[in-house]
Amino acid sequence: MEIKSTITTADDAARAVAELCEPLAGFTPDLAMLFVTPDYGPSFDEMIGGLRDALDARNLVGATCEGVLGVDREVENGPGAALWAGKLPGVRVFPFVLDQNDFVTLKNVKDWEDRLGVTPDDVPTFIILPDPFSIQFAAYLKIVDEVFPGSATVGGVISGASVPGRNRLFLNDQVLRQGMVGVSLTGDYRVSTIVSQGCRPVGPAFIITKADSNVIFELGGREAYAVLKELHASCNEEERTLMQNGLHLGRAIDERSGHFEAGDFLIRNVAGFVNDKGLAVTDYVRAGQTVQFHVRDAVSADSEMRHLLESSIRKMTHKPEGGLLFNCNGRGTRLFSKPNHDIQMVTELIPDCPLAGFFAAGEIGPVGGRTFVHGLTSSLILFHGSE
Repeated sequence: MEIKSTITTADDAARAVAELCEPLAGFTPDLAMLFVTPDYGPSFDEMIGGLRDALDARNLVGATCEGVLGVDREVENGPGAALWAGKLPGVRVFPFVLDQNDFVTLKNVKDWEDRLGVTPDDVPTFIILPDPFSIQFAAYLKIVDEVFPGSATVGGVISGASVPGRNRLFLNDQVLRQGMVGVSLTGDYRVSTIVSQGCRPVGPAFIITKADSNVIFELGGREAYAVLKELHASCNEEERTLMQNGLHLGRAIDERSGHFEAGDFLIRNVAGFVNDKGLAVTDYVRAGQTVQFHVRDAVSADSEMRHLLESSIRKMTHKPEGGLLFNCNGRGTRLFSKPNHDIQMVTELIPDCPLAGFFAAGEIGPVGGRTFVHGLTSSLILFHGSE
C-alpha cells in the first residue's frame, strides 16, 4: 500500500490540476479522492477531465466543500483543492452513487449488497460524501450498520453551498448535483478510526429516569432542569461561562461500563428548556440511559483529540500508510487560535502519514460500534497495509 496527498491554492482550475498532479507523476492510484472549494466552478467538468488525463486513476470520487485539508495545511478561505491518491494492492475498490429514491427501491439485503458491491462477510469500509440538501443520509447510516455489521463508515457532509443544487459530487467522469457518492473497500488492509468530538465532561454522570422523545424530564429521580441549575452553581467561573455559551449532553454508548472517558459518549446539543423542568436535546432519549453534561472549547478539543490519537497509536502494530480527515467547518481558526491545528496534530503524532480531507457540514464516523453524524468534530480514518 502506498498513499500520497497534495494540495493547492491556485486560483485557476487548470493550474490547480497541474499543481495537484505534478508531485504524482508516474503514480497510478487505484483510488483518488478530490476535494475542491466552489471557487473553481463552473470549471468542474474540465477540472475532472484534466485530473483523469494526468493521473489515470482507476477510480475517482470527490466533492466540493467550504475548505480543504491536505499534507500539513488547512485552507479555510479562498480557492483550494486537495487530492488523496492510494495504490491499494489486494483491495477491491467499488465506487457508487445513491439518490433519495434508492431508499424506496432497495428493499432487502441483496439489493444493498448489489448496489454497494460488497457482502456482510466482506466486513467492508465505506467512505461517503452526501449532499445535505438532496438525500436523507442518516437513514443510510442506519441501514449500513444493520446490513453490514462490523463495517466502518467514515466521511463528511458536503459543505460550501447554502442552497440546494450548488454542491457538486464527483464520480469518475461524472459531475453530479445531488445524492451521495462513496466507495466501498474490501480485501487485504486494515483501518483505524478516530472520532474526536472536542468536549470534556462537567459534573457526574446521571441516569435518565423520565424522558419523552427528545426531552429529558428527570435525572436520577429529580427534575432535570433543577439538576442542571445545581450543577451550574457548583461549577467554577470558566465552566459556567462555557455552559452558557454552549451546553452539550453526552450519551454513554456502553451503559454497562462503570467508568467513562473520552470517546465513550455520543455528544449532542442541549437545545433548550421545557417549562423550566425538562431539557430538550438534539437526540432521542429514553429512561435508563446514562448521560453526562459536557462543554467544548479549544483546550478541551486539543486535549481530547491528542488523547484519542495517542491511545489509538499505542494499539497499532504498524504505522498507517495515510489517512482521510473530515473536520467540522466550525473547527479550524473558528475554534483554535492558530491555523492548521488538527492536521498538524495528526502529522506530529504520526509522521510521514499523507493526509487529505475537507471542512464538512457534518462529520461521519463510528462511536461505540455505531455510525453517527457529528458536529464540531474531527473524524479520521487511517489505512494500514497487510501485516
